[in-house]
Amino acid sequence: MKNSFLDKTFPFLDELRYRIVLVLIIMVYSVFFMVTFDPFTISSMLKLKWLGLVAMGLLGTVPIAISQLVIRPLIRIKTFKVKHFLLWFAAEVIALTILMAIMYDDDSEYSFFKDFQTTFKYTALLAIIIYSFAILIIVLIQVNKEKNTKNKITSKDIDLISFKDERDQVKFSVKRKDILYIESTDNYITVFFSNGGKVSKHMIRTSLKRVEESELSTKLLRCHRSFIVNLENVEWMKKEGRNFVLKIREIESFIPVSRSYIPQFKSLLHS
Repeated sequence: MKNSFLDKTFPFLDELRYRIVLVLIIMVYSVFFMVTFDPFTISSMLKLKWLGLVAMGLLGTVPIAISQLVIRPLIRIKTFKVKHFLLWFAAEVIALTILMAIMYDDDSEYSFFKDFQTTFKYTALLAIIIYSFAILIIVLIQVNKEKNTKNKITSKDIDLISFKDERDQVKFSVKRKDILYIESTDNYITVFFSNGGKVSKHMIRTSLKRVEESELSTKLLRCHRSFIVNLENVEWMKKEGRNFVLKIREIESFIPVSRSYIPQFKSLLHS
């Protein structure tokens, strides 16, 4: 139980794109920090101008970039836990400290170990601050993405069928279950649909063949050269003389079935 927190998942940097975001944030911050604060008066020490400070800031990002973008993909741990992240972060801080100690070495009487100790305190503090800021930004991005995904409603989610005209422009959309039948007349089709218990219709300049090729599903079936019906709303089929007709819910008149479609409708309606 003592290590339960350390064993919790830490998925915020599992995806490559978020590790790239982390590296970019650290890069921008490093350059800003170097140019603005000139730590340890390094510009005077190494006789650098502002472009040199920018280069030093970029150089300080290299260990993080190598760590997150090169080494991280090579390991077998796909999803980090808190303990993995903390160990990885500590290793990055040590690598940064070694780099900074080498960069700031002024050939004084202090040993490298002494320089390392001094540099480690500042590097660790800055790393904690910038990492916390970067992780916060990444978490906010992920939360916002999840929120948008949950709130995003597509035509597929509500099972809409969209009818396009001859120029491929959407002119009318309706729930699949409300479609009663579609009739073709010259260069137009008329969609008959249930609208609050009443039958409504909408005319669109296009062909039935075009609708059949683009919008047809297992529930919308061609039954005649001039008709497509919604199988969900077919109440029954019967033979009248030598022909067969369909009774559609809420529609008083019958829809004819061409001979070539009769076997298909017989099998579907009796399955």
